[in-house]
Amino acid sequence: MIIRLADDLGTSSYELKRGDVSKSIQCYMYETEVFEEKARDHVRNLIGNTWKNINDYRFANPRTSQTFIGVAMNLARMAQCMYQYGDGHGVGDLETKDRVKSILIKPL
Repeated sequence: MIIRLADDLGTSSYELKRGDVSKSIQCYMYETEVFEEKARDHVRNLIGNTWKNINDYRFANPRTSQTFIGVAMNLARMAQCMYQYGDGHGVGDLETKDRVKSILIKPL
């Protein structure tokens, strides 16, 4: 859920301009008749609540593979990192690519 919502926050404006389908932000705007910034705030709150649920589950279920939970959490972190400043994949400014390289490759 975090991956999908983080992607929507970062890419929905660009994807709609390219004619892509509505994202969670636009769906919430349509359902509740609010402006885009209010919908974006709602999506950010959903992400925050999902992080709380993941952390609660992690500590309430010690028998669940901590490796699996760690991988899931790292994927969600990576999605938030990649999309926090917009759509670096669909827009050719290479900002996301450079950020990912600086996190994953340059430290090595």
